[in-house]
Amino acid sequence: MGKIWILSWHHCDIFGKLDLIILGILSIYSWYIMIEKFLILKNAFKKNKIFEHYFVSKKEIKKIPCPLYSIIDYLTSLIKYENFTFERAKKHIEKTFMKQQTDLEKNLTSLATITVVAPFLGLLGTIWGLLISFINMSITGSSSIKVVASGVAEALITTVLGLLVAIPAAVGYNYFKDRIQRLMDEMELLIPFIEEYLMDFSLKQNEKQK
Repeated sequence: MGKIWILSWHHCDIFGKLDLIILGILSIYSWYIMIEKFLILKNAFKKNKIFEHYFVSKKEIKKIPCPLYSIIDYLTSLIKYENFTFERAKKHIEKTFMKQQTDLEKNLTSLATITVVAPFLGLLGTIWGLLISFINMSITGSSSIKVVASGVAEALITTVLGLLVAIPAAVGYNYFKDRIQRLMDEMELLIPFIEEYLMDFSLKQNEKQK
């Protein structure tokens, strides 16, 4: 298997090698995004559950770095401002949820872009390789395998690599979009608890000010 890649690389011209390098970089970057996103979401689900236990049971809230804590911490910090009431803080709930979703979806756009761009880069290499093959045939007047081999090898290897980059990126993008939406849905179920907590917090703040 390794020999196929090595031989194809040697058959490619400068343009073909540049195309392969770009696809290789996109592959590395897409896997970096997917591994990073997997670890972030795994940690978010785990710590959200821990924080949710303390929050719903109305125990003393602990500072646990997770999306749910970030939402509540931001909303309570707003209430601490002078003349910022519970009603006004409540209106910010949707905005804070959207901000958390945006943060969790960071770099997913890049993953989607790679999904679209990689096959086209592979196709570009394919067209270029076929063009080289036809040029070699026209120059030599021969259609022997030695004449067309380099162009055909370049045409095939770029297509293969383009698909190998795009397919995992597409699967990863859809998987992480689904995971993020599931996490947001779980947090949205806690909105009544968040509103109740904010109301109690707002009352306590008003008592302190008096």
